[in-house]
Amino acid sequence: MSIKAGDLRRVVTLQRPVSRVNEKGRRIADWEDVATVKAGKADVSGREFYQAQAFHAEDVVTFTLRSRRDVEASWRLKHREEIYNILEVNHLGYMGDFMRLKCRKVTGEAVK
Repeated sequence: MSIKAGDLRRVVTLQRPVSRVNEKGRRIADWEDVATVKAGKADVSGREFYQAQAFHAEDVVTFTLRSRRDVEASWRLKHREEIYNILEVNHLGYMGDFMRLKCRKVTGEAVK
């Protein structure tokens, strides 16, 4: 299984959770951009669709991108005006040269 540069047509931003102190001195949870990368996007299919039903399968997609060792399931991903929580991180390929992120679309949250 290989990946070609032409398969990575979407621009996505990886974000990690951070804790900040607001102007009133209270700790708040926030998101910090880590990297903007190119990725491929696909809907889940077949067996994955049935496994993902508990996660509203119509909102579950996979993003494929060049491998990064720092990505964790606690992170999220932004694509256009949509936010996706990362459900699974899978390193694939002969040398672990790319990864697939199974993600669920977040509804009701403004993009930052």
